[in-house]
Amino acid sequence: MTIECPQCASRYKLDPTKTTKAVVKIKCPKCGNVFSVTLREAEAPAVGHKILVVDDSKFFREMILDVLKPLEMPLLTAGTVEEAMILLRREHPDLVLLDLNLPGKSGYDLIKEVRSDEVLKGIRLLAMSGVFRKEADVAKVELAGADDFINKSFKPEQLVYRVKKLLEQ
Repeated sequence: MTIECPQCASRYKLDPTKTTKAVVKIKCPKCGNVFSVTLREAEAPAVGHKILVVDDSKFFREMILDVLKPLEMPLLTAGTVEEAMILLRREHPDLVLLDLNLPGKSGYDLIKEVRSDEVLKGIRLLAMSGVFRKEADVAKVELAGADDFINKSFKPEQLVYRVKKLLEQ
């Protein structure tokens, strides 16, 4: 795409695929003027979707909330499987991001409970783990009933992409 400085009319080529931002600030190399360029229309939030984040680490729950906040969806949190089941029955979220290594009942237990419940079984499940998982482990998670798996060392844009993809299904 070609952009033009509004002050000095210098023209430059800009590759919009190099960023995920809808609007970027540009400093003209010729005159030093700083101006904004709209690369694409901001994506509309997925209206009506609710997400539940289940992790025993408060820090990690809050970090995920920060990453997903731009999606402008209601975000719920739980620290245990028991808390998650209460919220699942009361709030009926569309997607659950769940840690596999929870104290007491594990993330695998949560997956099994959701998939065996007639009311809840249609909820999308994105399993997460901070422990490196081999392909066989990922397959085990998906066989247990999770719709997808992501390692906790994800980049924010990877998580947002996976969440959007699951909500579109």
